[in-house]
Amino acid sequence: MNNYTIIPSKLKYKSSPSVDQKISVSLSNKNSTLSDNDRIKTVNLSQVFDEERQNSSIFRPTFKVKQLYSNNYVGITNYPPFRDTLYYYNPVNSVGNNSWSGYPQFYEFDFYRPDTNDGHIQYQAISAYTYNWTYYISYSFRNEYLEVLKTQLNNTIITWASQDGIPFKINNITSNGDKLISFECVCQHNLNVSESVELSISYNNKKIFEVYSLGNDKLGSEKFIFNVYNPGYTGTSFANNTIGTFKRVIDSENIKETKSKYYVRKHKILTNVDDLIVTKCGFERNPFLENKQMELSSLTSNKITRISKKNNTISYLISSKKDLDLYGMYDNQKRPISELFLTVINKGYSGYFNSPNLGVGTKQGWQFNISLKNNSWWDKNNNLSNSALQTLSYQISGITFYYNQDLKEGDELTGDFCEWNDYEQKEYVLSPYYHKITFNQNVFQTTATPTTNPDGYYYQPHHMMKIREFSNYIETGDLKNIDQVPTYSFFSEVNQEFRWRDLLTYGFVDETGLGVDYPYLNNSHYPYTESIFKIAPEGINTNSILTGSDKPYQPNIDGCE
Repeated sequence: MNNYTIIPSKLKYKSSPSVDQKISVSLSNKNSTLSDNDRIKTVNLSQVFDEERQNSSIFRPTFKVKQLYSNNYVGITNYPPFRDTLYYYNPVNSVGNNSWSGYPQFYEFDFYRPDTNDGHIQYQAISAYTYNWTYYISYSFRNEYLEVLKTQLNNTIITWASQDGIPFKINNITSNGDKLISFECVCQHNLNVSESVELSISYNNKKIFEVYSLGNDKLGSEKFIFNVYNPGYTGTSFANNTIGTFKRVIDSENIKETKSKYYVRKHKILTNVDDLIVTKCGFERNPFLENKQMELSSLTSNKITRISKKNNTISYLISSKKDLDLYGMYDNQKRPISELFLTVINKGYSGYFNSPNLGVGTKQGWQFNISLKNNSWWDKNNNLSNSALQTLSYQISGITFYYNQDLKEGDELTGDFCEWNDYEQKEYVLSPYYHKITFNQNVFQTTATPTTNPDGYYYQPHHMMKIREFSNYIETGDLKNIDQVPTYSFFSEVNQEFRWRDLLTYGFVDETGLGVDYPYLNNSHYPYTESIFKIAPEGINTNSILTGSDKPYQPNIDGCE
């Protein structure tokens, strides 16, 4: 007699719903003689479809991207193909002094570059979507714990390694009669009240302190400031302006297992530049206005009347044209891959951007490196902010134009600054990763005084797509059931149990909306997501341009509020 173990559907996941189940039990003999050439068998097609769907590791992702940018910088150029196509700024003055200033037109920023007939490059329609930008699919595959990071907090320069945690600066305050030690952080701290922190500084050999409260009187400050109660600490350990780093601790009674790890995750490229297709969304535009103006022949450098355009409002679809087989591949936490990323890189083939230093034109940094005032991190001579993107060049009329070399499958790129907690089995992005591009001042001069750190544009290269979801609930299992525990689980020596989050099956969505359910056809998954690709000019309010803010600024208020 066979032994059956019946697992109710509601126990598959902690959030699984109950469904009616039945097992047909027959008293007849299950063995029968198979007649020669007899292939007739009754199958449950929906069950076969679901089994194939759950076992498939092949994906064909599609990203819908809304491109938002502000064409913000006026420059001067004497190179005729650029000079004659500018969106002119004060052309009356330009006629008088024969120095033509204006903005590069929209097609220097768009994903799609049309044939402009400007005489600068030999336009090839097949390359229309790769003149300005290139597109790849990547995944986070490794953690870098020794990444050197540097930022400025209230005029103080802080340098640390990613594994050290999150830097802070101390300010002693009084709130509602309570004396508090206030810790201002360079990025989101991800702390909750009653959790603890392990500080890099100590008081009487004590480094673990409980979080008493969050924030101060400024809007949004609870994400960047935490407070520790001050019962009357003496000495200089917690003096104002003291700099240090901290790590989050969930349970002060179990510091070793509940202390978070900090790192910069690294991405690996899965596709080549020709493996993705970019198409315009036929009738969809973003809600911002397109700036156009008539350039009269009497007010143009080449005496030709034309219409110039400063911004565009097009949305795009970016799809993989080859199967991505993720079988046997794992993410940066050694788990089955649950996230893919659309990685967008500025190529700038026209040569407006990417004047190099040591072969690198594009700078890299994190949200904590972006401020309203030009940050020294982005200086051309700061090698710590050099990206992995190498430049190539070509010459026309004695002028050198630079552009970024295409990436290829297997290349590595830097990513976000993150936190991981083994006990919680969850990853948090604390500060997103950004690129900065600046104009080649030998081609398009935006500043009268030469500088190694000119204003430029920031953009976020990596845009995430969820292809699997991990459960909201932490599962546990003891040593007796080790065969039922996934390989990525964490073993708690204190609790003598394994801890993990279940990887939800395709098509399962819990009561909170967590889960994925996208088309499956011909043994391939077809995930889809929407994202916004922002190109943010330097020196404007980062609250309105960036996703979040690296500092808690007060909102803008008009005269009626």
